[in-house]
Formats: sequence, structure tokens, C-alpha cells
Amino acid sequence: MATLTWNQACNVGVQSIDDQHGALLDALNELRSALLKGSESKTVRTMLRQVRELLEMHVASEEQMLARAGYPKLEAHRAEHKKLLARLALYDSRFESRQSDSVFELVEYMRKWFTSHTAVSGKVYGPWLLLQGVR
Repeated sequence: MATLTWNQACNVGVQSIDDQHGALLDALNELRSALLKGSESKTVRTMLRQVRELLEMHVASEEQMLARAGYPKLEAHRAEHKKLLARLALYDSRFESRQSDSVFELVEYMRKWFTSHTAVSGKVYGPWLLLQGVR
């Protein structure tokens, strides 16, 4: 399970979104570290909740920003977010039913999602937002 590392490819160019992505990346790396150390279930549950809350806040903030700016691909972006949140809920449910491997799967899924989200989607909506005057 690889560590998520921030690099220039992660930047979408809008400071508030980049800051949220950074906070989410940090939370995922902390969760990863706790899993690798064999932290107790209560600790992992707390960290998993933090990741979920950060992600929900980020999704709401990003979608609101895109909506205000009239982003033409907003519905597709919302669908991507909806799929991600549903997957997170599934992993959360599996963890609660004592399927601890599900958290490892979640961290790997989130790593792949994060890379794709920032490197692909972010490279589309980031410059578009900048053209609309969003900083």
C-alpha cells in the first residue's frame, strides 16, 4: 500500500481546492500508517470517520464552487463524487461488520481515485475555474 505524495500533478490551480485535497491526502496517509502499525479498531474507526467527513466537506465545497461558476460538466462530476461516496459508505459498513481488510482496500481505492481526480478531472475543471476568475 503506497503512500500518497503531493506533487505538482496534484495541483488543480484553485487554492481552496488544493488545500482540501492536501488535507484529504494527509488524512489518508495517517489512516494508512495506522493500518500498517496495526492500530486498534477504535483508532482506525475514528480516522475513517475523519476521512469521510473531509471527503464530504470537500465534495460539497467543490460542487458548490463549480455550480456557482456554471461549470458545464457539473453533472458528470457530481456523478463521480456520488460513486465515490457510495464506495466509501460500503467500505465503512464492511469495516463496522468486522471486515478489517476493507479499510486497506479503501485506502488503495482512495489512492487511485485521488490520483485520477486531481490528475484528470482536476486538470479539466481547475483551468476552467481559473478562466472564470475563481482563485
